[in-house]
Amino acid sequence: MLALMGGKAERYFIPAAIGFAPFVLLLLTWAPHARSHAQELILDFYAPVVAVELFTIAVALREGMIGALRRRSWPRLPTAALVLLIVIAIGTAIVAPDPGTARIATFYWLLHLLFGFSVAHLCAVRFWPLDLVVAYLIGFAAFLAGSILFTAQVTDPNFNWTNGWPAAAHIRHLGYYIAAMVALCIGLAATERRAWVLGGLFVLSVASFAFALWTGSRGTVVGVVGAVIIGLLILPQIRRPQAWGGAALSLILGAAIARLFPAPASNMGFGRTVTATVDHEVTTGRTTIWRNVLGAIRHRPLLGYGEDQMATVAPFHGIIQTHDVFLQVLLAWGAVGFACVLVLAVWFVARSLPNVRHDGAGLLPPFMAMLALASFATIDGALFHLIPVSIFAACAGVIASGWHVPETRAP
Repeated sequence: MLALMGGKAERYFIPAAIGFAPFVLLLLTWAPHARSHAQELILDFYAPVVAVELFTIAVALREGMIGALRRRSWPRLPTAALVLLIVIAIGTAIVAPDPGTARIATFYWLLHLLFGFSVAHLCAVRFWPLDLVVAYLIGFAAFLAGSILFTAQVTDPNFNWTNGWPAAAHIRHLGYYIAAMVALCIGLAATERRAWVLGGLFVLSVASFAFALWTGSRGTVVGVVGAVIIGLLILPQIRRPQAWGGAALSLILGAAIARLFPAPASNMGFGRTVTATVDHEVTTGRTTIWRNVLGAIRHRPLLGYGEDQMATVAPFHGIIQTHDVFLQVLLAWGAVGFACVLVLAVWFVARSLPNVRHDGAGLLPPFMAMLALASFATIDGALFHLIPVSIFAACAGVIASGWHVPETRAP
């Protein structure tokens, strides 16, 4: 297939495949009445997203990623932190209370890690950062249009709006995807000068906020607002009115539009994002979840229990993730793993920030998307579920590609 494409697969096909993978998942799990068993399996394993990650890794290996990694010098502290983290992740997966779940989740985590390295390599030698940003946004626009069409096709009054939505096990999980894409729009708008492009990004942001609030996802707003606030503090480009002002106006208009559409389920709609409570507390059960998780962490504080073990060691109404990334890491990999993640995060930001500030068009949008997902992850599973973690890894890879002067790049 690569030969038939004239050797341009890395330049055109891979960014498009990555950007459109969620849309393909939407099509494959499209079921206005009820998903089939095959569709359930596709959704359970997020087959198109995983397939694209594996394909990207294979192409990067073919394009000399291993040799390129060997030629680069790696700082000792972050390298040691990464190696130790991988050892902890694999070790805890072997001895986890629920080893099957832990091993699957650890496989996905390692896959995302390799995927991020692969995107970094291919972005340095074959395609441009902006290629992937544009592919993500076009794929998301198609996803959003398909979602609206799907809504119009649902005629069954008993349709399960919460768990029957295509491409998502829970409809509010779409909020992770939306937050990352809106952040891409904001980052791209910050350096854009063409009026028609700015207009298109604004319309997409308005539609995105409207859809997110219609699903009942208030976390989308938290993620985007968090990214903008951090951006205002550390990124000069975000201080331009077209960035923060456009984000604020699109949120206001999106909220106004969301209020116009009736919610098909009690846990959906604009009103839910404002009034939702569990046991009369606005965190909708998070404080109880966090207390349970902290109790489990105290029993195994150093190395944790392994990936995806909350349902076993800190059960709460069948919920499988801690709704907080700090507790998520502590529960999975303990204080030692948390220290490794902290070292890697600080090193990544320190290494990336100068390039992001100077190369806005290509690196600012993915950096904003990472900020949005990280902000969202403080109150939900934005760095737990597969699609947002895949996006986070790809964005990290794009940014890391700017750390070194590329040796060659296809025209």
